[in-house]
Amino acid sequence: MRKGSEHRWTGLPRVSIVIANYNGHRLLERCLDSLDGQTFRDFETIVVDNGSADGSRDLLAGRPGVRTVLLPENEGFAGGNNRGIREARGELVLLLNNDTECARGFLESLVAAADRHPEYSSFACKVLIDSAREFVDSAGLLLYPDGICRSRGWLEPDSGKFDVEEEVLAPCGCAAVFRKSCLDDTGLFDERYFAYLEDLDLGIRARLRGHRCLYVPTPPVYHVKSSTTGKHSREKAFLVERNRIWVAIKLLPLSLLLASPLLTLARYLCQGYAAMTYKGVSGSFTRNYSRFELLSILVRAYVSALRQLPAMVRERRRVQKGRRLKRVERHRLFWRWRLPILEMALKD
Repeated sequence: MRKGSEHRWTGLPRVSIVIANYNGHRLLERCLDSLDGQTFRDFETIVVDNGSADGSRDLLAGRPGVRTVLLPENEGFAGGNNRGIREARGELVLLLNNDTECARGFLESLVAAADRHPEYSSFACKVLIDSAREFVDSAGLLLYPDGICRSRGWLEPDSGKFDVEEEVLAPCGCAAVFRKSCLDDTGLFDERYFAYLEDLDLGIRARLRGHRCLYVPTPPVYHVKSSTTGKHSREKAFLVERNRIWVAIKLLPLSLLLASPLLTLARYLCQGYAAMTYKGVSGSFTRNYSRFELLSILVRAYVSALRQLPAMVRERRRVQKGRRLKRVERHRLFWRWRLPILEMALKD
């Protein structure tokens, strides 16, 4: 019997696709159309609408075969996806951004990989930049050891390097697959993050529980990056910096956590150079905002993060108490998929 065939007998789908949407009407329809064209058909689609006011709900009301969860207000990427995951009935849960488009055969490739590799609990997909489809958006995640992350392969040419199945740290949330059993064991997204780095948080928590992630060179997903908040918006900068502090407090080994202030200082120095020379993300922010605005965003992020310090310390105790990886394995994990500081600072 093929793995997953019992789902056909019980009427349950093999895959549950969860899409969190907030005012994404212009892109959501394209995403749903790409799912309609998939060769693998044993799936359900769940769209969680985070209080949209742009006509998204009218689109969903007239869309056959889509289950909708309508929220009165925006609960963010984390909250919206959690609501969808709780509705999911499939063995595999695929999280998709509303600004993605899936190539034909994408789902079939993912399910085949899950069947071949029962030892893996999550799967990272091959994601290309929608506006420049010859370049990689994501092939998993990399971690800079102060709690911040970036996609593996970001802005690299899609020239064959990322056409090999291999283990990675964690999947990028724009196109990520988790076995439902993994989510049941690890828990869902931390909704305090709202958006950004919640995928890293969940991925590392799963890792600490002993779950592994495989990168699958699927037929690609095309991604319009940061279409909801804006690629270089104040909101994104605030959320990323605040959330990476929470990742550090909750999840880093104690030795890395103690070293993280120095690692963060080194990152700030490199990003300061990037800002002055108009390189990388910092350079892009400098073109759009004053240095005073960037400093104010940083201060707000620290104040917001530290307000939750007692709660995050409690979360650290809970997560670390439940970990299954030994100390050496944890350090090897963070070292193997580390993000080089210059790549962090100089890539946009």
